[in-house]
Amino acid sequence: MLKISEIQVPIGTRVYLPEKWHDLLVTFSKTPHYPYAYEVTQVQKDGKDKYYVCTSEEKVKGKKLTIAFSEHAIRYLLAPEVPESNTGFSFKEFLPNDRTSVVLTNIKNPNEMIAGVFHVEVVLMPEELITFIFVVENDIGKGFTDVTYYDSVRKFNWKFLDGDESYMTDYEKMFKDTIVHRMFVTQSVEKLARYLEGKGAIRNAKALRQRATVHDISKLTCEDELRALSHIINDKSSLQDCNKQLTPIKKDAIELHWKHNTHHPEHFQTPIDMSRIDIMEMCCDWYARSMQYHTNFLEFVQKQQETRFHFPDWMFAEIMHYCQVLDSKL
Repeated sequence: MLKISEIQVPIGTRVYLPEKWHDLLVTFSKTPHYPYAYEVTQVQKDGKDKYYVCTSEEKVKGKKLTIAFSEHAIRYLLAPEVPESNTGFSFKEFLPNDRTSVVLTNIKNPNEMIAGVFHVEVVLMPEELITFIFVVENDIGKGFTDVTYYDSVRKFNWKFLDGDESYMTDYEKMFKDTIVHRMFVTQSVEKLARYLEGKGAIRNAKALRQRATVHDISKLTCEDELRALSHIINDKSSLQDCNKQLTPIKKDAIELHWKHNTHHPEHFQTPIDMSRIDIMEMCCDWYARSMQYHTNFLEFVQKQQETRFHFPDWMFAEIMHYCQVLDSKL
């Protein structure tokens, strides 16, 4: 983590590009001749944003080259590293390291959260100037947003996605758990999809991968659902111990999620109404939780059948087949 709040960048400040940043510059400009060392020669303003125009120290083909940095980008390069914390900071005070996964929370509305990856990006600013900016690439949806948006336009603070949960609200913990779980589901789905492709079930593999892109998305788009589930996030006993059953309170909290998602048998009046893709997604969901919490997967599946779901034998045989594929070393 970098402390940037006290960094001053006067004219004449020397800036040196890290190798990865230089690679981005070369790729974006399609020229291999950009130098590494620059000096701040001008400060431009674009509304509330500042951009630091820098000129290369050495000449290329007889002339010096010019690039620019956003205020966040140049302070990132000049800032000292400090011990990490997860108490929540603004991008004006501290920055995470490049390629760090973060959770952003709206200061005025703590129920508005965004998960993404903080990283440097190269863009073309007005006056055709190649510029380094820092962005948050959204985990949900497509594209990225300049971090100045979360400072100047909207007031957000940021926390590490994989940081100390003791500094997180229950709402943030639930949000984080969903993001992490979706990552594990994507891995599970990919494993089962590759198996299906090997058996010639191309359509099922494609449909299953599509399910992964929207798996549990209702937790992130339905505030009522996320709020309800946040009340039970601190009790993970039923996820970690196959002998633990859902309590009435947990069932009440999760019912809205079941209503929104067909990969849960409780969505239907009877589990036999589940489609084959519903069943496959359910198995991937279970396996993802097993990877997330390091439990005995097949033992969990068998216990859930005996104490909770009671699928018909023919249906459970199919379920167990998919689960064994997921649990195998393919």
